[in-house]
Amino acid sequence: MSSIVAPQAVDGRVARGERTRQALAEAMIVLIEEGDPLPTARRVAERAGVSLRLVFHHFDDLESILRAAVGIQEERHWRNIRPAAPTLPVHERVARVVHQRAVVFRAVAPVRRSAELLRHTSPTVAAELGRAGEWLRAQLRTTFAPELEDRRPAQARLLLDALEVATSWSTWDQLERLGRSPASCRRTMETLATAVLSGPLDGGRP
Repeated sequence: MSSIVAPQAVDGRVARGERTRQALAEAMIVLIEEGDPLPTARRVAERAGVSLRLVFHHFDDLESILRAAVGIQEERHWRNIRPAAPTLPVHERVARVVHQRAVVFRAVAPVRRSAELLRHTSPTVAAELGRAGEWLRAQLRTTFAPELEDRRPAQARLLLDALEVATSWSTWDQLERLGRSPASCRRTMETLATAVLSGPLDGGRP
């Protein structure tokens, strides 16, 4: 006679499994934030407080744990990047974009720096960096739609590229490495974005 498992018991196992998966992904994030760009399975297990066996019971490999960690980071931080209403004054749109990015960039800085070390070896990290870049560019495209629509396609692309560089993670990271405070980083990025938007329609060509 086959045994019957109560639905409550199944639900309990599923819930425990999800909690373990979450704990392992969170442990991966914490270890990366502490300076280990790709923690071993044993270190992840120790930080999560579970056995090494459970790591590979819930995940196929380290890349799949990293994929789960990326999902947490995306939900926790990158979802906060939202376009500003294009009807707002341009200075307010610039301030909102830079403020949002400053909050996210500061929060993800350790993981983002580790990601650069893994870009060429981890498909998960490469894909996530690509998605983040697309997300940020889409925010700019919507927020500054009036300014972009005033230009011919080639000029609009030039403007969008310049805005992307002015407000990028790379720019923020460079300013932080120069020892600038978060407030100073924001002011510099706002200055750069404002200068880009107030430039000539022809991109500065004589």
